[in-house]
Amino acid sequence: MLRPEDLELTRALERCEVPAAGFPHASHLRVAWIYLNESPSVDAAIARMASTLRAFVTAVGKPDKYSDATTAFWMLQIASVRALMPGVDIDDVLRAFPHLLDKDFITAAHAVANLSPAAVPIRATRGRRTPGRARGR
Repeated sequence: MLRPEDLELTRALERCEVPAAGFPHASHLRVAWIYLNESPSVDAAIARMASTLRAFVTAVGKPDKYSDATTAFWMLQIASVRALMPGVDIDDVLRAFPHLLDKDFITAAHAVANLSPAAVPIRATRGRRTPGRARGR
């Protein structure tokens, strides 16, 4: 389900109009939801979001605020939840996964994804090394 106010927000962003309330993280997620619902594929939605955000940040004089990696990360987060919860709206998603509203969640996800193998304790199991608690700890 697409909310009319989210559609209006998306169209305003496409026109590079700054919403009266600004454009906080939650608004980015709502636009992502619209694009994922309007696009034929996740890749197409990501490309559309990237294009819109690049134009918007350029229009407001802050082109350094845009990141392809950050845009893809959040689009994939929303796409994943959308696949898990077909038929719901963005409000249902944000209630079920409130961590998505934390714009700093990407930092925690990045830290976990980049753990060094040396940071993971190793234990011996039948002659092979497997992740786990180190012996004697």
